[in-house]
Amino acid sequence: MRPLRLAVVSMEYGYEGGAEKFVWEITERMSCIPGLEVHLLASRWKRVGPQIVCHKIPLFKINRYSTRLSFCWNAYKMIRRGNFDLVHSHELVLNSDVVTFGVPHLFWVREIQKKRSLSLYNRLINFLEKKTLYSQNLSWILPNSGHALKAFAQYYPDLLPKVKVINPGVAFERFNRDLKDRELQRKRILDRFGWDRADLVGIFVGNNWQLKGLLQVCYGLAEAKKRGLRVNLLVVGRGNRDEISRFLKLKGIESQVGFTGLITEEIEHYYQAADFLVLLSRFESFGMVVLEAMASALPVILSPDVGAWDVAEEGVNALKIENPEDPKVLAAAFGKLAQPELRKQLSDNALQTAKKNGWQKALKETLKIYGAVLEKKKLHEKLKRQLDFLDLI
Repeated sequence: MRPLRLAVVSMEYGYEGGAEKFVWEITERMSCIPGLEVHLLASRWKRVGPQIVCHKIPLFKINRYSTRLSFCWNAYKMIRRGNFDLVHSHELVLNSDVVTFGVPHLFWVREIQKKRSLSLYNRLINFLEKKTLYSQNLSWILPNSGHALKAFAQYYPDLLPKVKVINPGVAFERFNRDLKDRELQRKRILDRFGWDRADLVGIFVGNNWQLKGLLQVCYGLAEAKKRGLRVNLLVVGRGNRDEISRFLKLKGIESQVGFTGLITEEIEHYYQAADFLVLLSRFESFGMVVLEAMASALPVILSPDVGAWDVAEEGVNALKIENPEDPKVLAAAFGKLAQPELRKQLSDNALQTAKKNGWQKALKETLKIYGAVLEKKKLHEKLKRQLDFLDLI
């Protein structure tokens, strides 16, 4: 009996980053399903499961134009030659059956970057995007949140019948550790930065500090200090520390912020040292760190523009900062979380939310989409007896 030949297209595979983590978590689980033969089409990869067949897509790295075009063209040709039953792309590739999609490029340029004119590269990405989304091959478009869906609807309302939101999941067992381990990690990290165990500790995880609102968080720390509340902050990720450091020194709170740099291994230990996560992004398609924090039993403080509100609930497992530019509102939120009973209630609810949103849920929803594609291609009945995954949907 021949297996279903599934092609997964991603420029990079197994590396850090939200989009990269999404495709890795789903594809690795997919490769363990009997009856599925998973082929990875990528330019580079690491941490690849033994069941996955890897195909290298060559790039012409003269500049970013040639890199993007060569990937799309070479992926297109490889798919045509591959005799695949189903193609799921996480990139802009014209002959895909399913595409996991972020937000329209023009939305990002105009609404987030606030640019009035388009560069040649912007025009190229917009061209490839339209060619991909309006391809006759394409059956489904998968944004990762309702927030991303709203952005998509502004630019492609005619394509909404092809859209299905699939939220990311979380590796619950990795982040949910026992109390003894949590206390050990908390002590180790607090000692590293010279922080008192009685102080409230937040965690910020991300690389694009300007977009994700790190400076606004620091304004909130300074405001909390004025009110007599000391809040320490772990900053996990890379960014330009000059502006942040000047502000911290000016406000006399440099000892309250600990920079860890980029953490690729054992990031769960840093969540265990914290009391909450804070993310004040101007735009976040989803924000997978939110579910990671919840799996670590942490309540979250979020701006309205974080897509993870699909799983976060105001006053249940999260606090919403309607105006991230107002440090008084953020300081008030810190004050709420300084109350042990409220913090425990939010923490318990966050943990239950994470339990309901493991990667297995996202995998099952993806398999349902695959079933719909196979039915459209009239492969569903032909392969039904051979594919165990069809029993899951």
